[in-house]
Amino acid sequence: MTLFGKLLVFLNLVFSVVTGALIVFVFTTRANWVAAYKDAEVKAKTAEAAFKSERLTHENDVRQKDAEMTGLKEAIKQRDQAVETAQQEARSARELATKNEGLNAGANAQQQKVQTELAQIRIERDGLVQQQADLRARIVKLIEERDAQVGKAVAADLRARTMEQKANNLLRQVEELTLRNRELEQAAPGGGGGSTAPSVLEGTIKSAPPGVRGKVTNVGETRTNLAQIDIGSDSGLSQGNTLIVYRGNDYLGDLTLSAVQPKTAVGTFKPARRGAEIRKDDLVITSFAGGGGPGQ
Repeated sequence: MTLFGKLLVFLNLVFSVVTGALIVFVFTTRANWVAAYKDAEVKAKTAEAAFKSERLTHENDVRQKDAEMTGLKEAIKQRDQAVETAQQEARSARELATKNEGLNAGANAQQQKVQTELAQIRIERDGLVQQQADLRARIVKLIEERDAQVGKAVAADLRARTMEQKANNLLRQVEELTLRNRELEQAAPGGGGGSTAPSVLEGTIKSAPPGVRGKVTNVGETRTNLAQIDIGSDSGLSQGNTLIVYRGNDYLGDLTLSAVQPKTAVGTFKPARRGAEIRKDDLVITSFAGGGGPGQ
């Protein structure tokens, strides 16, 4: 092997390590921020629903208290009229005091009773006014809490969007590195055909267990045909394994794995026919031996 061939082998190794690290970082970052965003969104919606329910309840209470206060004002007015009538009766009773002292004493007792009832009504009215003020203060506090929750939800949404953009940028960088890696391999001596120097990615490929199924979770945006699936070494997969890609009963092509993690893997899609393309949520399987057909 020439010095240039050794250099290319070393560059292949470096690019493979960088690609695997970037894929792990992208997947972990996106998963964490999407989970945080969904959690913040659920909490914001729950807080808003609770606030609306509480506000509706308090608005109904306020309207009820206002109606009661209106009734009390009317009762006070009636009591005032009754007091005025009682005072008139008292004046009449005083005029007739010389004729009937017993009637005068009864009128004084009735006047005292009316005044006592009026004082009680005023106390109850003051209590209702205080309750109304407390309810209004509580509504203001709930509105402030709702605004705070909405602000947190908006901030969480902005952070999630930022992290998603960063993840997409990292994925594009991985695709660009893969293209550059292929260009370097083709530019190497004998890269266009014939025997080539073995790649650091080549070696003994461990066969994948049959019937292992998974799903495509992400697809590259350029011509690299890169795709990510939701199964990895925990399911028995290893680098170099080739999986069948299908949609319903339609065979689309093969996916050769280039990077494998415990729960995820990334590979290059090779279409079975012109126009066939891999998409998110397409299904993959190691083999149909013992696992039934695509539709099963």
